Amino acid sequence: MLINSLPGLFYLFDEDYSIIMWNKNVEKITMFSHDEIRGKDIFSVLGIDNKKKIKKAIKEIFTDGSGITEASIITKDNRCIPHFFSAVSATISGVSYLLGIALNTSEYVRVESELQESEKLYRLLAQRLTEGLILLSDNKILFVNDYTASMLGYDDSEKMLGSNLFRFVNDEFEIYFKKIFIDFEDGLYGDKIFKAKWNTFNNKDIWVEGRANRIIWKNNPSVLLTVRDVTEAKLKEKEMQDEAAKLRRENVNLKSSVRYRYRFGNIIGKSDAMQKVYDLVLKASTFNANVIIYGESGTGKELVARAVYEMSNRHEHKFISVNCAAIPDNLLESEFFGHKKGAFTGAIADKKGYLDHADKGMLFLDEVGELQLGLQAKLLRAIEGGGYIPVGGGFLKKSNFRVVCATNRNLKELIKNKKMREDFYYRIHILPVYLPPLRDRKEDIPLLAEHFMHIYSPKNIIKMTGSSIDILVNYNWPGNIRELQNVIQRYLVEKNLDFLVSDTIYSKTPESGTNGDIIDSLVLQKNVEKLEFKIINQALNRFDGNKSKAAKALKISRKTLDRKIDRLDLFKENEKRG
Repeated sequence: MLINSLPGLFYLFDEDYSIIMWNKNVEKITMFSHDEIRGKDIFSVLGIDNKKKIKKAIKEIFTDGSGITEASIITKDNRCIPHFFSAVSATISGVSYLLGIALNTSEYVRVESELQESEKLYRLLAQRLTEGLILLSDNKILFVNDYTASMLGYDDSEKMLGSNLFRFVNDEFEIYFKKIFIDFEDGLYGDKIFKAKWNTFNNKDIWVEGRANRIIWKNNPSVLLTVRDVTEAKLKEKEMQDEAAKLRRENVNLKSSVRYRYRFGNIIGKSDAMQKVYDLVLKASTFNANVIIYGESGTGKELVARAVYEMSNRHEHKFISVNCAAIPDNLLESEFFGHKKGAFTGAIADKKGYLDHADKGMLFLDEVGELQLGLQAKLLRAIEGGGYIPVGGGFLKKSNFRVVCATNRNLKELIKNKKMREDFYYRIHILPVYLPPLRDRKEDIPLLAEHFMHIYSPKNIIKMTGSSIDILVNYNWPGNIRELQNVIQRYLVEKNLDFLVSDTIYSKTPESGTNGDIIDSLVLQKNVEKLEFKIINQALNRFDGNKSKAAKALKISRKTLDRKIDRLDLFKENEKRG
């Protein structure tokens, strides 16, 4: 018969509960023979204990036409086997019948019981842990242990269920947890370690540290956090930092009381002008305010920036030096803020930017006046703590960095000419340091010369004569310390300074190739600028004012040419020329 091949227990009985038909599985499961089942009612198989429940279910099936129920089948050897019953009713020749099938659920019941026992055990272990546990799904709390509840000011962990995790995360640290969850969504499932400030039920600030892991809980992607309160350790750390800062300030005060310093870090000089610079560097190192260093090219602006960094409380982290004039315009945002893989052609992998690397450290922006206006606005936002977005990225990042800038340009003139944002200027121009040119601190030249001689001739084979020192002191140094450094290197090769003397002597009569121009001054800087003016002017005239072609012929960048045009005021001369 067909019913004998059906899975489970097939059965048919009438409204008097008498068994009329069944399949072989009934005999196999119950161990009753065919003859023993014939003529019995349904309760002889299902047991008397189920009689009330089964009668109610059968009545509903006869009334509604179909139904389901659960009951245990009693075997011949008195074993109880749980089954799931499904049945329909039908009326044939005025007699009502119930036709149904039952499936063995004993394995399901066993597994469910084991799972319940396991869950009870896990919950017991979780409550015994001396760490906090939080189970999340869609940022909603599904489970917390008693340690977590107590840590966050709750007397009952049940009161926290259903709460959003960000109810407890301090606003300052929300971005870090959002980044963790975004990483999990993107398939980055490794351990995520964090240390952050949280808020308790009573809005008290505490510090927690822990790990986040992505897990599957009841077939849903979830996040398991382990956390512990580290507020006491954090406060002790803060006390130590405050004590270190106090000692640093005392050290600065002690150093600032020492007059006529000959060396300050890697900076060489004893002149009054440099003593003032040293004092400013000491003051700048004790505060977290942004610093800007003004000075001509070659005066050592980066050395001053590094001195501020090395004496500050950020010296254990990175010093990131950026030459703003050397970065192509189309790469500025990527270099500063980083980019995501695929953000543009050639972006074959995620890349961190300068702001990422400078986190907790110092960002040195050399030639800051060359930055584009658009980038100034985005940098301003990052400096003020508003964060930044990597190129091609979809989430906000933050970096705790201090800015030190340097320039040889007049930034107020740039503001006037709409080449610098006023709000950006005031954000970076908090502690200005003015570096004097070498011609204004000539008493430092012998010290500097000795320093470079020691670097490039460490065995002191060659000595510099007094007359050579006089030549160095009397020279005007348009290239400042960088030029002096090059001159000393050349001196060690040629053993004399004749090349420097010949460069400083000019005839007052017309020279060949000068178109009759007469040099009327021995001031080198003035004559260098005059010659530079002539060459640039000739290049512009040759290419009908096309600055890109002129820059290419001069073998300088277009940006450098624009800067030189601004400095030499070529446009006004061209207007006068008509």
